[in-house]
Amino acid sequence: MHAESPNIGQVDQVVQALKGLADPTRLRLLSLLRHGELTVGEICRVVGQSQPRVSRHLRLLSEAGFLDRFREQQCVYYRTPATGARSGWVRELLASVDSRDPALQRDQVRMAVVVSDRGRTAAGQLGQSSPSEAGDAGLAAVLHEELGPMALGELLDIGTGAGRMLEMLGAQTSHAVGIDLSSPALRLARTRVHGRGLAHCEFHRGDMYALPFESAAFDTVTIDRVLAAAERPVAVLTEAARTLRAAGRLLVVERFDDIEACTGANPLQSLRAWLDGSGLRLTRLRPCDLASGHHLLAVAQHAVASAAGAQ
Repeated sequence: MHAESPNIGQVDQVVQALKGLADPTRLRLLSLLRHGELTVGEICRVVGQSQPRVSRHLRLLSEAGFLDRFREQQCVYYRTPATGARSGWVRELLASVDSRDPALQRDQVRMAVVVSDRGRTAAGQLGQSSPSEAGDAGLAAVLHEELGPMALGELLDIGTGAGRMLEMLGAQTSHAVGIDLSSPALRLARTRVHGRGLAHCEFHRGDMYALPFESAAFDTVTIDRVLAAAERPVAVLTEAARTLRAAGRLLVVERFDDIEACTGANPLQSLRAWLDGSGLRLTRLRPCDLASGHHLLAVAQHAVASAAGAQ
């Protein structure tokens, strides 16, 4: 018997992928973009090359599957894949590259300046909307008490704002996505979250009433201080429930006074009614006092999952 011929299509794909890496600048770009999402303009500032030249390198890396590319209003962002086979290739490849290489070290210094400039600009556009550090610390402690040390799997943060939920929970996730309509907020979130080394967290612009994700895509969904200001809180929760896996958990944080102001009713009853209307079942409701006021923390699951857990 003759040995079977190799799958030529797969071989050709591997060869083309390796060709896409065969350039010092492209390796620099991979090393740079494994730390998070950067625009073409930001990348040009870091590597000190013209936009046409950088764009060509980015196109070749994207075509080979080594970079993810997405548009956010007028900006195009690039990053190395957070999941999938190519993400493993990138990790293994960069593990063999000496991080003390002078070019890579210069890139890191320049990137820190570029990202810092981005953060200051975004914070200025948002005014004083960023939460206090004291409030963050108190909420982080409550979240870790409720969720425990267990891994959170794939996480979606709806209305991510400046990314504080991913700052607090990102280390417990295998992959996380923050979504928001505000581009300045997303720029600040990238600065804060990626600055903590959480490069597996992604940020995308999107509508919480029509989430750009498949059903049952996430193990955990978080919504932090969004529902009370939403025109249709039940619709937001219904979309969140759609993206949540059968045994997944939804975590909601809201200010007590904000719910009371928007509904004119008891905040605990209002939050429970919103969850019931979305088809989710409340499994835990905890009032907590933080530096920024009195809050409610709710944990919910699909009705079938919560019923099975009670048996």
